[in-house]
Amino acid sequence: MQRYENPFQRRQKRHEIKTLLTYPQYLELRQRAISILTPDWHMSAPDGYRVQSVYLDDLLRCAYQEKDGGVQHRNKFRLRAYNGSDSFIVLENKEKIDDRIMKTSLPITREDYDAILSGNFSCLLAYDAPLARQVYALHAARFLRPVVVVEYEREAYVHPLSMVRITFDKAVAAGTNSLDMFDSQLVTRPIFDHQEVILEIKYDVYYPAYLKQLLQNNGDKLAISKFIQCCEKLESQNIILTPRRTFSANTLRPVAERRIP
Repeated sequence: MQRYENPFQRRQKRHEIKTLLTYPQYLELRQRAISILTPDWHMSAPDGYRVQSVYLDDLLRCAYQEKDGGVQHRNKFRLRAYNGSDSFIVLENKEKIDDRIMKTSLPITREDYDAILSGNFSCLLAYDAPLARQVYALHAARFLRPVVVVEYEREAYVHPLSMVRITFDKAVAAGTNSLDMFDSQLVTRPIFDHQEVILEIKYDVYYPAYLKQLLQNNGDKLAISKFIQCCEKLESQNIILTPRRTFSANTLRPVAERRIP
């Protein structure tokens, strides 16, 4: 299988700034951004593209607890695809150390995606990649498994200076009845009530002053991730998505349950 070459992956760990914008703030900043920035090569349409992720966590919810608790060095593992297509699926680790991030990605097949969703992580042993071995080991040791589907529409713009990348994430939603992002019966629920948009700014060494001025806004600095927000949305609605073991097939299947308030 041909390895996916992420243009940002070979860079050093990058800075990341997140801001929660109102919809009018987004419209204003978008107008400024398109006047000087170039649409990212993923942008097949002016309104952006759909990002779908299945986030993984262990039995102790370490990814959730570490992010929520502000642990300085943490990892988030996920399966990701775009625009509802299974032609390109990646297993990713988004690693954060202090205020720096770095993404490691590994393309996997649809068959191996299905295997992971069913609880069979041994398919990862066929990949000669540290990420595959790391995820398999975490599953074996701490029962890493799918916990939530996150979907949103993304607009992305880039500037070559300091490898700046600006993204607007709209219509962020959590899957409410399945842990499979390709499930034709998947039902999602928006996590924001008033069409808020998440602005993310990533850069290498420095954030150019004129871009900082261009994108200056009165939005609220965002400390928690879309993963955390989606988990909290489900919890607020008393929804738990848990893998259930079916002993006849020796697999894990997601089942939506409801807590009794």
